[in-house]
Amino acid sequence: IAEPQAGHPRLPVYPDRLWPPNAADIETLCQPHRKIFGEFSSSSFGDFQTVFDQPQEYIMELTFNQAAKGVNKEFTVNIMDTCERCNGKGNEPGTKVQHCHYCGGSGMETINTGPFVMRSTCRRCGGRGSIIVTPCIVCRGAGQAKQKKRVMIPVPAGVEDGQTVRMPVGKREIFVTFRVQKSPVFRRDGADIHSDLYISIAQALLGGTARAQGLYETINVTIPPGTQTDQKIRMGGKGIPRINSYGYGDHYIHIKIRVPKRLTSRQHSLILSYAEDETDVEGTVNGVTLTSSGKRSTGN
Repeated sequence: IAEPQAGHPRLPVYPDRLWPPNAADIETLCQPHRKIFGEFSSSSFGDFQTVFDQPQEYIMELTFNQAAKGVNKEFTVNIMDTCERCNGKGNEPGTKVQHCHYCGGSGMETINTGPFVMRSTCRRCGGRGSIIVTPCIVCRGAGQAKQKKRVMIPVPAGVEDGQTVRMPVGKREIFVTFRVQKSPVFRRDGADIHSDLYISIAQALLGGTARAQGLYETINVTIPPGTQTDQKIRMGGKGIPRINSYGYGDHYIHIKIRVPKRLTSRQHSLILSYAEDETDVEGTVNGVTLTSSGKRSTGN
């Protein structure tokens, strides 16, 4: 096995390989260093360049109804994109670029380090293969410039708070995360919505109809006789579209019985008469006494 020449660094000796190593041996020896510093041929920054190419993230505020029904919403973004003045070339329109004599126009330069021959991005032209004499006045030769763009974001019906969509903007991409506001009327549970409906005591006892606010229209709700407080009435298919499936969720209406704080004299008399006939009361009722002959109101 031949020894390395004087002054050259000693490399690991492999019994089945000769000195100096061939191109395949150099590639094998350099693999661990390439993983750390990135490929020389990719860019002057190696793998760190991908950090700056990550899509930008934005937050979009939506009302409850916009998220439930879907909407096309205009949005303003500031994004690094291909310079519109020079079309990404970097030189001022109408001017010419010079051939890079340092790398011969290849964009790559050869570095000799003793027994090693390595290729990396040209330090003179940055890998372009040419020299920009008159840089673009907008991007200053970078080929990219910060731009303010108005984009239309199609918000899908049924989107939930915190969900993110990916949108192309020019030659780049952005991430848009939705923030859905609370509704003063509806509560959401997946594709289902819930709301409260207040009815009178007479409606609860005798039944009837009531009008409730729906997501898409006003709903006529049938109140069955003897409806209890917090009883739920299901309106099938009146909820939010299922974003990952077909159909709609349901609208659950929670019944709340509104008890009046004040009564007229006639209402008071009628309620006392009703209280005299109640049989399932535990405790007492103001204005009604229990006698041996039965209940009697104190006013009689």
